[in-house]
Order: sequence, then C-alpha cells, then structure tokens
Amino acid sequence: MNDENSARQTLESWWDLGRTSSDANKLIVKFLEKNYRHAAFMSAADLAQQIGVSQSSITRFAIMLGFSGFSEWSREMQAVIRLELSATERLWYAEHPSDDSGDRVLQSEQDNLARLVNIVSSDRFQAFAKELAFARRIVFVSARASATLLPYAHYFLGKVRPNVEMASIGDPLWDQLSIEDPSEVLVVVIAFPRYPRVLVEWISQMQAKGFHMAAITDRLTSPVIPLTNLSLIVPVTSVSLFDSYAAPLIVLNLLVRQVAALIPNISEKRLEQLEAWDQLQNVYV
Repeated sequence: MNDENSARQTLESWWDLGRTSSDANKLIVKFLEKNYRHAAFMSAADLAQQIGVSQSSITRFAIMLGFSGFSEWSREMQAVIRLELSATERLWYAEHPSDDSGDRVLQSEQDNLARLVNIVSSDRFQAFAKELAFARRIVFVSARASATLLPYAHYFLGKVRPNVEMASIGDPLWDQLSIEDPSEVLVVVIAFPRYPRVLVEWISQMQAKGFHMAAITDRLTSPVIPLTNLSLIVPVTSVSLFDSYAAPLIVLNLLVRQVAALIPNISEKRLEQLEAWDQLQNVYV
C-alpha cells in the first residue's frame, strides 16, 4: 500500500465516524471532505467559524475520533496530509498562514518540544538507549530528506562508543550489509515522511535476513514500524515548505547522552582519547 492510499484510508475512517453521529459532526465532515488540506492548518476557532458550528463542537469531534483535543487531532491531520502534499503545495501553505497568531513552524516546534518530556522519560526511550549502548555494531540507515540526520547521529554516537557506521543509497555498506552476520549488527532506521519506497523495501529485505532492527520515526502508522523490533516515535514539524527535524535532533542528542551514562568507562576513555588527539592535531582555533 502506498502512502497516499494509507492517508486516504485514515481520512475516510474519520469521516465515517462523523457521518453516523451528531448533526454538528455531520456538518464538520461535509466541510472536511472538500477542505481537509486547508482545515489541517486552521485554528479551532477559524474552523468552527468556517463550518458554522461552535468551537466546542470542533473539540468534541476531535475527542470522538480518539484524540485528547483539537491540538492533537490537528497535528495528526497535518501528519496524514503531508503524505499527499507536493513541494508546490507546501510552498503555498508556507506563504498563506491561516491566522496572525504567530509563525506556524515555531508554534509546531514548541508543541513538539513540549511532547519530548514524556518521550525521553518513557521506558521505550530507555530501552532504545540500551540497544545503542550494548549492540556490538550499529549501522544508521536512511534515505532522502531523513538521511540529513545520519551524519549527526553517526558523528556524536561514534564519540562515546566504537563500531558506529551509517549508510544510505549509493554507499557501499548499503549494498554489502546483506552478506554480513545479522547477529553482529543493530540496524537503526531513521524514517520520516515522505517515507521513501526504496528505504522501506531495503528494511524489509534486511529483516528477512534476520537483522535486528530499530526505528526512529514519527507515528505508529509509519510503514517501518512493522519491519522493526523496537521503535521510538518522535514528532516532526510539517507546516513549512520542508519538514523541520528539531525534535528528532534533540532526541538523538539525549540518546547519545544516555548511552554515555550507560557505558561510562568506555565513553569517558573514548572522549579523553579523542580530545588528546584533537589537541595533538591542533584541530580547533
């Protein structure tokens, strides 16, 4: 199933729930069916005014869908429709804010950072850090836009523990990993929308060969979730021309810190050796 079909099914499941409930919900669905792309970037007040219902009706609709309120539903709707948006459409949304309450990107990032408190205090975060700390060998993999996070993850984790590598399409390791011993490698997938087909297919092939897989992705319905043994859900901001990865960068930073805390003897010795080498090479001005 491609991303666009998956997004369409999610939206249709929402509309079906609304069609069989209150009159206000039926009005909301009728508006959303034709205007959901715009609605995803509107405030609750603006959406209520456009439809002709109360703001509380919008909130109740979001709760009926299973969300805590309008803000959570709005974030999920943005995540769903960004699978459909072309770069040209993203540019239009970036240039046409829905209101004057502030920059949507900054507002979204503020919301994402607030959500990190629960993410980094979770058992799943701790389990992910332990995998990174004690795996014999780690290979970070990604493709296209998400691959911009690879150098950061590779560089900083490699400072606190050995045997950290990265691979993307076209790298020799991308093609050669399949012939190596799966028991020796933890493959860490970084995958955010729009999910590249080549990455999902590669992960599926590595899973079939018995590699232990972990993923950093943005939602439980991400196509990489069924293909990995452990996942960490991290929000990204999609209300700009290109997605913003502020929250994933912070999570990667905190994972590295936690790994260093789990293997203090290894990380401290490694950092001391790297610092001594930098001093010898007169690396910094």
